[in-house]
Amino acid sequence: MSIFRFGIAGAGAIARRFADGLSQRSDITLGAVASQTKGSAGAFVKEFSDRFPRARAYDSYAQMAEDPEIDAVYVANLNTQHADTVKLFLTAHKPVICEKPFALNAVQAEEMVFCAKENNVFLMEAMWTRFLPVTHKAMEWIREGKIGEPTRIYSDFGMCLMTEESRRTVSLEKGGGALLDLGVYPISFFGMIFGYEPDQVTSNVTKADTGVDSSFEVIFRYPERERAFGNDAPTACALVSIDNLLPNTMRIVGDEGFIEIRDFWMGRSTAFYSKDAEGFFQTVPSEVFEADPLVNGYQYEAVEVASCVRAGKKESSVMTHSDTIAVMKIMDHLRAQWGIRFPQES
Repeated sequence: MSIFRFGIAGAGAIARRFADGLSQRSDITLGAVASQTKGSAGAFVKEFSDRFPRARAYDSYAQMAEDPEIDAVYVANLNTQHADTVKLFLTAHKPVICEKPFALNAVQAEEMVFCAKENNVFLMEAMWTRFLPVTHKAMEWIREGKIGEPTRIYSDFGMCLMTEESRRTVSLEKGGGALLDLGVYPISFFGMIFGYEPDQVTSNVTKADTGVDSSFEVIFRYPERERAFGNDAPTACALVSIDNLLPNTMRIVGDEGFIEIRDFWMGRSTAFYSKDAEGFFQTVPSEVFEADPLVNGYQYEAVEVASCVRAGKKESSVMTHSDTIAVMKIMDHLRAQWGIRFPQES
């Protein structure tokens, strides 16, 4: 089987992590990098020349879109640029994996999916968390009934991403804020377990001087998933911040035990805890699963793209188009509650 070649649109930090992930595989590689900033792609390719000696540099996305040796494109530029960049490559019939947040809003996301279907091309959101071994193990435990029926999910996710005024996370014009940058992770994770249609969404937000959401708390309630033997609807709660470091854990509680995921967004480790003979949660985990510390994790989503494209699929069954759009709609709803609009939406 020939080596699968990725092109990368954008030459920032996340693009470098994706390239590092590609370098950990022998069946996929970096074929080219494109940037709208002159010289950036060349510097990127030079940086990775020892691992990808044949990678080419382009000073425009349109040039890379015409490269016949590129099998798929990873879009990793600014949030505000995702929609137009994705559609450019889809129109050129290049399969695309687009970094989260997939778009600024659900309308853009629907347009991107429509473009993929109209051109009969593969498209997937780069929600890398879904493809990590630790996530797969946690979901496997849930399917096997290790913790019984899930009833509560608690998540906290915080990083210090407001250290400089020039950071894109602080800029409303660049699609910044805690929700789109970090909040998308727990919201997408909640959807895997409870679905994407909570009937109640309660939240509060703290805004930065620039107008972006610097932190928020949200509770989702899912009455449609109420158990037959009770009226207690499952709930999912998240605390998200870009101005404070938080433990970054995910705890999934069931009626027979709970699962805890450490650094859930990057899948560092997970453990499940059973109940003891007296019905209390044990303090020592029944089983622990840890990620390989030498693997950066981005190669798993790349492998999914290569596998789907080679099989002629137009979307991933792990990260579907409908999942992506549903998450965007939830985030639109939250921003509406908070009165936050991006200038591009005016």
